[in-house]
Amino acid sequence: MFFYPRDFTFVCPTEIKGFAKMYDEFKKIDTEILAASTDSVNSHKAWFERDLDMVTFPVLADTAHTLTRDYEVLSEDTGEAERGTFIIDPEGNLRYVVISDGNVGRSVEETMRVVKALQTGGLCPIDWEPGQENLKKE
Repeated sequence: MFFYPRDFTFVCPTEIKGFAKMYDEFKKIDTEILAASTDSVNSHKAWFERDLDMVTFPVLADTAHTLTRDYEVLSEDTGEAERGTFIIDPEGNLRYVVISDGNVGRSVEETMRVVKALQTGGLCPIDWEPGQENLKKE
């Protein structure tokens, strides 16, 4: 699940397009993508129809700020979501969280790498890549 600040902005569409481009790859590893911002359904619809028609994963309109508060990514000053990424396992356990500055887009490739690392169930060092062995406990 990822949160983004606003529709019709500069950095957000680069991330959304990045996740859309890799959506089939995420699905191949049994991972679903869900996006959310505090913009309205109408704003999402207008923006996605105009600029982001390649997006096929769900995008939530958290106008009541319920999700953004629950995930602690709501900026109370602006009413918008922070740029937050949450990886949740099939049992509903939160396994990974990154909340970054609104000016810097997240890496979709790194998100994919982390999902794959978590799916190994083992110890994965900083430079671990899919196909490499996990660290051994001694």
